[in-house]
Amino acid sequence: MTTRVGPSHSQDGSGAREASPIAVQVRGLVKSFGSGDTTVTVLKGIDLDVYFGELLLLVGESGGGKTTLLSAIAGILDIDAGDLDVLGASLTKMSPGTRTRFRGQTMGFIYQQFNLLPALTAAENVAIPLLIQGTGKKEAISRGRLMLERVGLGDRTEFLPRNLSGGQQQRVAIARALVNEPQLLVCDEPTAALDGPNGQKIMELIRDVGRAPDRCVIVVTHDSRVFQFGDRMAELTDGRIVGIHPIQREATA
Repeated sequence: MTTRVGPSHSQDGSGAREASPIAVQVRGLVKSFGSGDTTVTVLKGIDLDVYFGELLLLVGESGGGKTTLLSAIAGILDIDAGDLDVLGASLTKMSPGTRTRFRGQTMGFIYQQFNLLPALTAAENVAIPLLIQGTGKKEAISRGRLMLERVGLGDRTEFLPRNLSGGQQQRVAIARALVNEPQLLVCDEPTAALDGPNGQKIMELIRDVGRAPDRCVIVVTHDSRVFQFGDRMAELTDGRIVGIHPIQREATA
């Protein structure tokens, strides 16, 4: 774990996070697609700190670079320039193989497209991260069933993806991302296919991950229902972060 601490509230909107160690540090990140005359620069020198124990929301217009930034932080995309430190390790200095192993050991992903394997049951899909880490099949599937119960799918553990609704498939994908208790959880529109009650339940689970002092969560969203669960909000426009703001919530009894 990195021992660096974040800047003051007045500098970046971190508020109470100023005494928390940094989980993700991005400096001068540039990412382009295409070549020659067709080159499109999607990220234009991003600077961002994300702290342990927080849930950071990435918001902004479509095409502004949110998903690209999320994919770079997750080590899925190579970057063109800049530095990217995640959980105390430099992704930019890792070989592709090392980065893949690091990602599997420390991160969880909630994809907008679900990415479920069609030939596997819901429980088997959720168990995949555990199997990759070497957990025995019986234990992995058992833990997968327990996580499915937590997302409200305890009666769907043996269903194949084709027999689940879109919202149910999304909850399977969320259970898969949470099952190995990742230090960094990255989420791309996690409530897009969910109704109000299920979205609430899922965001409560995701927020609980972010509250742990050795973990953090980054969520890309357009869903205003999600805002109440965040600690800070970073706004991206045209490949640049144009503001980072603390989220004020009413105190609860």
